[in-house]
Amino acid sequence: MSGKREILISMAGDEDWDDLVRRFPDRTVFHGLPWLTLLCEAHRLKRLLIRADADGQCVAVWPCLDLRRGPFRIVGSPLPGWSTAYLGPLFAPGVDLAPVLEAVFESPFLRRWSYFRFRVIDEHREIDLQPRGFSRLAREETYLLDLSAPEAALWNNLKSECRSRIRKAQRQGVEVRVEHDDQFLEDFWLMSCEVFAKSKLKPPFTREFARLLIDHLRPAEQVVVLSAFCKTRRIATLILPHNDHTMYYWAGGTFQEFRDLPSNNLLHWSAILEAKRMGLARYDFISTVGGPGRFKKTFAPEARFVATHWEASRHRLIGALKDRYEGYLRSRRALKV
Repeated sequence: MSGKREILISMAGDEDWDDLVRRFPDRTVFHGLPWLTLLCEAHRLKRLLIRADADGQCVAVWPCLDLRRGPFRIVGSPLPGWSTAYLGPLFAPGVDLAPVLEAVFESPFLRRWSYFRFRVIDEHREIDLQPRGFSRLAREETYLLDLSAPEAALWNNLKSECRSRIRKAQRQGVEVRVEHDDQFLEDFWLMSCEVFAKSKLKPPFTREFARLLIDHLRPAEQVVVLSAFCKTRRIATLILPHNDHTMYYWAGGTFQEFRDLPSNNLLHWSAILEAKRMGLARYDFISTVGGPGRFKKTFAPEARFVATHWEASRHRLIGALKDRYEGYLRSRRALKV
């Protein structure tokens, strides 16, 4: 006998998916069925919940989302414009990746596609897709805050300017509240529009996407929304999806008339404490770049490379279509002046 393990590829059912995902240490809230259902509804996608089994054990799962553009089948996990920080395959620790990947790509579920783009979480081990014909697009770096330290240590680790701004917000009467319904959404949308308008852009998500996010994640208890109030006025809001081990800073907004109040420092500090109270292990700021990256750094997180973006196309026209699509996304976000 050769000892080679047979890898069986099949489609998981909705009813089994979240139980399967919970077996994988690298899982994120974006791999869960509530988020995938949100994407399908918002972008009219078909979901493929792929699982790989060896010796009766599930050794990998891969949520893919399928859409058609004319004769072309495009598969994303995720695609740009989906407001999804992480996705892609999840592998059991120690599993031999080569036979699993070969079986997945040779399965009927992923055999016929025109363009395939995805991210692979590779924080703990290198995963090379170049032998499968994929090109590496980018490495994704994020700021992660370890919540295992005592609250006093987390506070002392903050940059002094951050602590000062938190105290200033408290002295000026800023109060943080948990949002228990969707009444915040209109204010949040207006805040987001004001924030991105400074860069002559629209928000990277729609008002409808934000509403669907709350509709799908709140019943699953996978989102926390915090708002800062000055007296009776809501002045800033954070939307924070989470799973059973990590809280993610998905989006935040602030009314510009209150920009001199350091409400965002207090909001993120409150979110960190809420995540710790919930027993979560990490607070993920999602990305490190630009001015927002400098702000996030004041909370003393660790910069970590966590994922790699990959793509491949099987038609020469796809490159032009991809460029047009990315140009469309840019034009859709540009404010008309």
